[in-house]
Amino acid sequence: MSTHKELWDRWIALWNGDLAVADDLLADELRVNSPKLSPAVDPSQIRDRAGAVALIGGVQAMARLRYETVVGPIGDGDHVTGGWAFTGTYHGGMPGAAAPAGTPLTNTGIDILRIEQGRVVEWWSAAENLTLLATLGLIHVG
Repeated sequence: MSTHKELWDRWIALWNGDLAVADDLLADELRVNSPKLSPAVDPSQIRDRAGAVALIGGVQAMARLRYETVVGPIGDGDHVTGGWAFTGTYHGGMPGAAAPAGTPLTNTGIDILRIEQGRVVEWWSAAENLTLLATLGLIHVG
């Protein structure tokens, strides 16, 4: 059985594009609690591993991002949480985005993972998305 840290490290590896860890890390069926980023990107509609992998792979296809842990991970029973930050470059392709390819991206957030039998069955994500959405040109401020 994995420790909370080992599980979190695989979680970050998954978001860094190592999609091969998904088979051992994510349950067949899972639930995502995360806000809609655009009309085309609504993580709350994901119900299984394939949907989660498609989301993460799609994110990495539109913007090569490098995630790192900035807080934690903190584990308690069947939950593990950690704070993350990413930096990267937008490649284009997000429906509705006005940002040109090559736009630098940064964001921070936290994820809370609920674990059953060593696999993620549910996750909550909260990120500072307003700046990210403005950078992508999906919302306009000012």
